[in-house]
Amino acid sequence: MEEKEIREQFKLRLSGVEDGTYCYSANCDKAFFELAEISDVRDGKLDLRIEMHKTEKLVSVDCQFKGFVIAPCDRCLLPVTLPMDFEQRLIVKLVPTVEEGENDDDDDIWVLDENTYELDLFQFVYESIFLALPMQILHPDDENGKSTCDPAVLAKLQELSKKENDQETDPRWDALKNLKLD
Repeated sequence: MEEKEIREQFKLRLSGVEDGTYCYSANCDKAFFELAEISDVRDGKLDLRIEMHKTEKLVSVDCQFKGFVIAPCDRCLLPVTLPMDFEQRLIVKLVPTVEEGENDDDDDIWVLDENTYELDLFQFVYESIFLALPMQILHPDDENGKSTCDPAVLAKLQELSKKENDQETDPRWDALKNLKLD
């Protein structure tokens, strides 16, 4: 799929569309993640269901994401499959003229000129996926509570942390450990 085709599935036409509810669907796959340049996500398959409620001066866009993404583990750097199932809402106010700085206050409320032809959701979808990723991406623990990360990397991390703990500290800094801050 070409870049233009990928971006087109995230554009919702507003001009000439009657008030009402409209449903759309889009896919976020490897080509989307490469185009969006989400550095943490290498691959994935997210099905996106978009429901647009349009009135004369307001457009509400509800996005439902379901699927998975593949990102590198923060501990061992091997790929981790992360299930994703979340919803995101965007409110678009249609006004006669857009004042400078009017869109700066809230990321989930956009202010657009009422003569805008289409609503491009590509950046919104990209940011929604990125913000839905966990703060720390790790392989899950097995049923015994042990990490399923690459054993060679875990052994090297253990070795390096022992060396770090064995290093002698400067006695001048050791004196600071005895200070009481109360």
